[in-house]
Amino acid sequence: MKLTRCEELSILIAAELAAHDRQRLTLVDIGKSHGVSNAYLKKLIRGLRSAAIVESKEGIGGGYVLAKPATDITILQILQAAGSTNDVIPPGKGVRQCPLQPDCLPARIKQQIENTFLTYCENVTLDQLIKKG
Repeated sequence: MKLTRCEELSILIAAELAAHDRQRLTLVDIGKSHGVSNAYLKKLIRGLRSAAIVESKEGIGGGYVLAKPATDITILQILQAAGSTNDVIPPGKGVRQCPLQPDCLPARIKQQIENTFLTYCENVTLDQLIKKG
């Protein structure tokens, strides 16, 4: 399964905030470090805020921090905040049906790969991810 740019950058934002442990970062700081436009980061941060992964403070000393410990944030939660896993069947919840034949091998293989990927993302927390890096 291939991650979209939106998913990659959402994970990057969360990982960057986790690595700075409660130190507020601005989107300008994150953008400069990784060569990403401020406008695009603003779009992504909205999803992370809506999912209660990130919180913000405006004004002097403002910026973004994780809303909860990195040990409590899974990679799947970040992907869901990016809005990309809504069309994926959760692991163990069934197999997509191939419109061409009932027992379609490629569809089954694709579903097994998606299930494995999603199970991995459900079980890996943000702190584990940044420790592996």
